[in-house]
Amino acid sequence: MSAELPSLRGQAALITGAGRGLGSILAAGLAEAGMAVGLIGRNRRRLDDTARACARHGAATAVCVADVRSPREIREAARAVHAELGPVDLLVNNAGLVDQGEAPFWEADPEHWWEVFETNVRGTVNACQAVGQEMIRRRSGRIVNVNSIFAVQGDLRYSAYSGSKASLLALAAVVADPLRDHGVHLFDISPGMVRTDMTLSMAVCAGREDWTDPARFVAAVLRVARGELDPLAGRFLHVGTDDLDELLGRQQLTG
Repeated sequence: MSAELPSLRGQAALITGAGRGLGSILAAGLAEAGMAVGLIGRNRRRLDDTARACARHGAATAVCVADVRSPREIREAARAVHAELGPVDLLVNNAGLVDQGEAPFWEADPEHWWEVFETNVRGTVNACQAVGQEMIRRRSGRIVNVNSIFAVQGDLRYSAYSGSKASLLALAAVVADPLRDHGVHLFDISPGMVRTDMTLSMAVCAGREDWTDPARFVAAVLRVARGELDPLAGRFLHVGTDDLDELLGRQQLTG
């Protein structure tokens, strides 16, 4: 008989970009596992749809409309989530944009290029700073930055997206170990190519049939929330292809 998994009831998660796609799927998965969920995004109607999906599992929810690129808005949203749900145990930086038009770097629209980069990088930094300080004070917390294989296998058609995701890897390389010393574990997790509105808009996915099951990503984040993957904090994990148990075993042998 397999050991009973640790309960996540009483814990709270905060998810950015929770109104649709992977963020909405993840929110429902965490709610089903017993977590309270804070939902941040720019579209209230979509956030409310996600909240209703979470409520079907009996989960407490907090909905906050905010643009992650604004430090003020994300700080206020984080405070509101804390006030309704208590301290955040798990932050998932899911909000993100991808280059539209698939133009090469030298032809890309500058405004849109920076909108993608700032959403993916500045938005992640803002949320980490808004939530991470409380985690450090409590010496407890986990952060998941939703990354992509484009961070290590860049594509000229998606220069802003590729550059932004690579920047998140560079950030983790600098801050993951110091955060661990303060009891906070940071993860960069690529979900693989999950069928969402965003991926369906990408030329690289035209005609694609081998989509990654989003349940793999949800399962990995649940393992993060339970602390099972703490030895892998700071590493880039591609759940579409990585065997997390094998990686844990290797880490235990070398660590």
